[in-house]
Amino acid sequence: MRRSSRFIRFFVPLLAIASLAVALAPVDAVARSRHRRSGCPSGMVRVKDYCVDRFEAPNRKGARPLAMQSANDADAWCSARHKRLCKEDEWINACEGEEHRAYPYGTEHVDDRCNDEKPWKEVHEETLNKWPGPEAEAHAKDLYQGSRSGSKRKCVSQDGVYDLTGNVEEWVVRTREHANDYPYLLVGCYWSGCYGGGKPTCHSTNNAHGPEFRFYETGFRCCKDAKGASH
Repeated sequence: MRRSSRFIRFFVPLLAIASLAVALAPVDAVARSRHRRSGCPSGMVRVKDYCVDRFEAPNRKGARPLAMQSANDADAWCSARHKRLCKEDEWINACEGEEHRAYPYGTEHVDDRCNDEKPWKEVHEETLNKWPGPEAEAHAKDLYQGSRSGSKRKCVSQDGVYDLTGNVEEWVVRTREHANDYPYLLVGCYWSGCYGGGKPTCHSTNNAHGPEFRFYETGFRCCKDAKGASH
């Protein structure tokens, strides 16, 4: 009986481990298959015929979104990763979804759903203009109030893209008519809402700056054509 008892104590856990391995294997296969079907790399989600980073750059869940980024910085960062900066229409489509929502999560603003209600802090532009000097870095760090990517779990679009409104203001390639004809513009406002006091929506834009402009709350995310998509 003692030998049998020892055998059971030893053998049953092995069976449990083996069963777990068998159960997990199909899950990984399904995940890989899903990425192949979507035509998008891991970390991106498909919207229509293109892929969008699930999170703001650096596109890692739990990471702090990059800020003090110019449109030129954003374009170079995405290109180095075989992606591209999102187009204005692509970003808006990803935000509003097929239901054409005003906010990524619905038709009405919900307090604290996204990071768009932080108190405004006084900004010393002459200090930030010394970027990337240590004085400018310290001031930008003091001003930074971005939430870690994905931490606002309900600030997500129908397709699974996080933090489109609020958090950092995102650079996109301009595709619509605006008062200024700069090739890029900023969308989604930032953690203190929109300039003028409005709440960030899927159509909130800032077209007042050229591609070299950077500020303490300017960031971005990348896009990419979906594999096998027809154009």
